[in-house]
Formats: sequence, C-alpha cells, structure tokens
Amino acid sequence: MKISIVVSNSLKKDPRVIKQIKVAAAAGHEVQFVGYRDENYDRAFLNALGIRCDIVDFGDDYVGQLSSVYKKIRRRLVRKQRAIRYLCDFRPDIIHANDFDMLGLSYRAARKCKAGLIYDSHEIFAENIGIAERKWMKRQIIRSETRLVRKVDRMICVSNAAAAYFEDKYAICPTVITNCPMKNTLPLLKKAEDAFEIVYQGLMVRGRGYEEFVDAAKYLPDGIRLKLRGYGSLEPHLRAQIEENGLSDKVVFAPPVEVAQLVQEASASHIGAVLTRPINLNFKLSVSNKVFEYAAAGLPVILSDVPEHRWLNERYGFGLILDEVTPEKIAEAIVTLYRNKELYRRLADNAERMSDEMNWEAESKKLLEIYHSVYQCVEERRK
Repeated sequence: MKISIVVSNSLKKDPRVIKQIKVAAAAGHEVQFVGYRDENYDRAFLNALGIRCDIVDFGDDYVGQLSSVYKKIRRRLVRKQRAIRYLCDFRPDIIHANDFDMLGLSYRAARKCKAGLIYDSHEIFAENIGIAERKWMKRQIIRSETRLVRKVDRMICVSNAAAAYFEDKYAICPTVITNCPMKNTLPLLKKAEDAFEIVYQGLMVRGRGYEEFVDAAKYLPDGIRLKLRGYGSLEPHLRAQIEENGLSDKVVFAPPVEVAQLVQEASASHIGAVLTRPINLNFKLSVSNKVFEYAAAGLPVILSDVPEHRWLNERYGFGLILDEVTPEKIAEAIVTLYRNKELYRRLADNAERMSDEMNWEAESKKLLEIYHSVYQCVEERRK
C-alpha cells in the first residue's frame, strides 16, 4: 500500500504527523510525506525518516510572515499546485490530509490518482483565532468543509468533543484518534528536591492561561515553584510580567526540548498544568498534547474546565478541574495537592493508569485499521 501523508508545515515540530509516518512505515507501507517549508525546516531530520519527503520550497524569501503581496499570492497559489504534482508523481493508494488547509488540494490529487482520501482534522479550523473573527472567511471555510467532508472516505479528529461537533454539523461520524505520546522509553527523572514544582509546557500563546498561571505565584507559599517550558509569541510578555511583579524567585523558564524528551523532562516536576480557556469554539473542543504527556510522566494535572478535560477526568480521575481559570483558583489547586499527600498519590497513580491505556501504540491501531478499510474501498473502485 502506498500512503501519502500531507500537512502544511515541514514536519519537525508536528508530533502527530511524525507518528503517523512512523506507524505507516513500520507496518510495511510505502510512505510519502508532502509538506511546506517553514521556519522549522530541517532536511537532515527528514532524510533520517527513511521515506520519500517532498517539501514545497520557494527559498528563504518565502518563509514566515510575508510583507510582499505578490509573494503572498504566489506562495498561496503555486505551492498547492506543486503539492498536487508531488502527490500525483507518487501515485498513492491513500492520501492522508492533515487539517482543513490541506484538504482541498488532497481531494484534487485523490481524484487524479484515483486514491482514497482521509481527512484528519486537528482542530475546528473555522473557529480558530484569526479566522472566527473574519465572518466572510469563516463562512467560506465552513461552506468548503461542508462540501469536501462528504467526499472523503474516512474522517479522523482528536477529541470526543470535536467528534460530536462534526457529527452534529456535517452528519459525519469521525474516528477519534487522540494525540497521545508513544510509551515513554526514557528514564523518568528525579523530582525537584529544592521546591514543589508545577510545570506548564507548550506553545505560549494567548487563551491558554499562561498569564494567570504566572500570577498564581503571588498566592503560593514558599517552597512552591512554577516552571514554564516552550516558546511562542507570548513569551516576552510573560517574562515582563514576572519581572514587573517580582516573581523571578517563584517562576522560572526552562529551555524548549525536542518532542521525544517532553515526557522525561516533565517527570522532574510534581504537577502538570493545562489551562486552555474556552475563548473560542476551537479551544473549547480541543485537547492538548500536554494532558497525555503529563500522564505519561506520572503527574497529577490541574485542568481548565473544557469538555474533553471533563470527559477524560471522569474516566480516569487524574487531576483537578478548575471551575474558573484565575490565579487564585490555580494557586488553590496547587496548594491542595501540595498539602494533601493522599490525594496527590491517588491522582498520580490514576495518571499512570491513563497512560497505560491511552498511548500512541494503542491509538495507532485505529489508524492502521482505517488505512486498511480505505484501501479495500479503493481496490473495489479501481476494478
């Protein structure tokens, strides 16, 4: 079976798509990756995968935010054509389109190649920040998604909450494949001894409770430390916030690490935090990779009150859900786990149980089943 996996980045910082590639290749399938060059492009990383990797690349002048209108138009129009050309040259049996922005070109390529088409929605694209506020763009995306989603062979999404949304909106029932990490093979680290530590790692952007997390330090007793690990547009603001409020002794930054090291690095802390606020429908229905990384590290988790957090916590009981993401509520939950050793231990044990059941090895079986069923449909259509 020949499988093309498509996404609008250069792969290195996309753990979900990396895992898709690895599981398909390990199952003996011939795999192609098609992506776009971005700031994280690393040819050596791609070469090490041992598969065919086709990157649409216009050179350094077309990477990142562009000020030139001409370059914006050229990049938007031409790279889709090149991606379709790469796909048709490979002649796949299945095209796995990751997220809405790759669905249209994947559909066109699938028709040319007579390939099966899988739509893997990582988020509610039309409800994303920067899109939902632009009513015309949101309407156009929903209209296009409504048309295309009826033409795919199978649909995948990342959370039960998102699956319910798609079923209600498009009358399609996606398969939920969560973005769990692989079973951790790295040794867990010794807990920080100089302080009781709460880690919040990931992409630092607005709407994910980072500002409230930092301000929670004001309400914490001595002996408790907050740690931030990651990168993003909010980082300078957070550093200024720490400095202005004199919190540098209670809030520290840790350098970003490779995806494969996130679980191990998290294990050195005592609690994980995931504080995504439901400021839009996409954030409300999503589930962060961090939830599963913390569980794999054996950490109790402090969670914001969004549907998927509630669903997971009702099933596994691995964390405390805040009724509101405020500095005071965050600090209260931290102090509760700091002082109540029995509760802490129970939640930590439940986190490990959750990780034993929810990991990529288990989730990937669903993906391989989808590939197999779509391939059978393709073979029938080609007869």
